[in-house]
Amino acid sequence: MIYGFQRKAEEDMTNNHNKKSIRKEIYVTAVIFGLLFVGMIAYFVRFLVVDANNFIYNSYNSRFSVFADDVERGSIYTADGRAIAKTTKDEEGKEVRVYPDERLFSHAVGYVGHGMAGLEAYYSFDLLKSHITLSDQINNSLTGKKSMGDSLYTTLDYDAQKAAYDGLGMFDGAVIAIDPDTGKVIAMVSKPDYNPNTIDKYWDDINDSEKGDSALLNRATNGSYPPGSTFKIVTTLAYLRDGYNPSDFSYKCNGKFDVDDYTIHCSSNKSHGQEDLLQAFSNSCNSAYAAMGVEIDRGKFQSTAEALLFNDTLPTMINGTKASKFSINSDTKESIVAQTAIGQGKTTVSPLHMCMLVSAIANNGQLMEPYIVDRIISDDGEVVSETEPVSYGPLITSREADLLNEYMEAVVTDGTAEKVDFGDLKVYGKTGTAEYTENKKITHSWFVGYAKDENGKKLAIAVIMEGAGYGSKYAAPLAASVFDAYFGK
Repeated sequence: MIYGFQRKAEEDMTNNHNKKSIRKEIYVTAVIFGLLFVGMIAYFVRFLVVDANNFIYNSYNSRFSVFADDVERGSIYTADGRAIAKTTKDEEGKEVRVYPDERLFSHAVGYVGHGMAGLEAYYSFDLLKSHITLSDQINNSLTGKKSMGDSLYTTLDYDAQKAAYDGLGMFDGAVIAIDPDTGKVIAMVSKPDYNPNTIDKYWDDINDSEKGDSALLNRATNGSYPPGSTFKIVTTLAYLRDGYNPSDFSYKCNGKFDVDDYTIHCSSNKSHGQEDLLQAFSNSCNSAYAAMGVEIDRGKFQSTAEALLFNDTLPTMINGTKASKFSINSDTKESIVAQTAIGQGKTTVSPLHMCMLVSAIANNGQLMEPYIVDRIISDDGEVVSETEPVSYGPLITSREADLLNEYMEAVVTDGTAEKVDFGDLKVYGKTGTAEYTENKKITHSWFVGYAKDENGKKLAIAVIMEGAGYGSKYAAPLAASVFDAYFGK
């Protein structure tokens, strides 16, 4: 009996063990399938939220041709109603995409031919959709006539765009201007450029790698430049966030600053003498800012730059932008930190990023996400969709914005841009002269800032002119021309 009891007990233990093993296998299998299911859902959600537009609006998506069989591609307009892209017919009755202003809007609007670019690419499905009445669509289908596609109304201002384009002249570079209160892109110009009307004819020439001018690159959104002294805005903020009191700053400039085995010079080796922080900023004193840079805690410098969107995707509704780069750490030599503090070193920015930064300063620290399409309109004149301004939130505090406004105003009234004629506008800015080769006599010309009229209307701007020279001599007057065109209506 005892033996039988023991045997039964052993059998029960074995059965229990087997049952536990089976339950464990079921549990593990369920977890694995559960994780696979969650992974599939996550991928599906990511595709819908992140990747779907890249797939749908791929310029080589063959489905575009299906839509084009039934719908005539809609037009693209400026904010003030000028057609800057439209479809016409040639002598043989074939549809032709026409850009009336040729190169003026090339990088903003893009092109159709050899794929697509710009707004033509990203809004291609919208331009090939028709929201005319259903009865008209049916009638067109029955009679073999194409329905008219929807049209885009951009935020671009024709006069401001032309002033920016003309102002760049023969220089390569970029201009981007944004309404700080809404995020509307008012002007976007990049050079070298191309004529979208002849993109097919001159495609090989435009893409000639030996020329090396990257004419298809939109430098306003994808340019990567050393910021020069415009970066002193960031260095000033890092100084504040490291706990320094701006009223305590004092520096005697003798025209140069020695660190490690490297010497940083002020522009033209000018000695600025005794300066407070406002004077150092408005004079764009390299020596003072180099000395400041090596005193700022490295971690605080890095975190400040990253809080200002460096090393990150820019929050904007503009498709395909380039991230700006900033990096220093405990191992970075003091000479590199000093160069970084004045916008040299390895730091790079896009004009769009700099314009967004001054837009936030103009808007009491709040950043509005830039966008370039205001609304989509059917051929019947009905609003299909309309873009609502979106706030990214505070990029800087209102206290920081107040101080930077004071300093940027001094640049225009008493500093490096005081000789620039901005008319009756109230202007806040920062000039920059950025070295980009071993030949320090060849420099990029920068101006970033904003203007405000007596009614409170504002326009932020970033200008870079490649190899032009001093920011105060070239980029700042160009900004003044754009301001005049925009506010002088």
